[in-house]
Amino acid sequence: MSAPGSEDAEFATLRREASRKGWTLEAPTNRHPGYLLTSGKPGEKDARIAFGAAGPVLTLAEVRAWLADLPRSR
Repeated sequence: MSAPGSEDAEFATLRREASRKGWTLEAPTNRHPGYLLTSGKPGEKDARIAFGAAGPVLTLAEVRAWLADLPRSR
């Protein structure tokens, strides 16, 4: 079991890493129960979204794996 707040700390770390690579990491909300990892503006041709086992809503482990595979910002 993880310590209280450790998920928040990991999210903050992953969010900074995503930002350095030109991506945006969003926390779960009522509309999306998992984490969202996106790049570009929605509807634009350069828009991208990361997908995991449950579609576009990711676990922190999936976010970590995506970020490890992404190159630095373009």
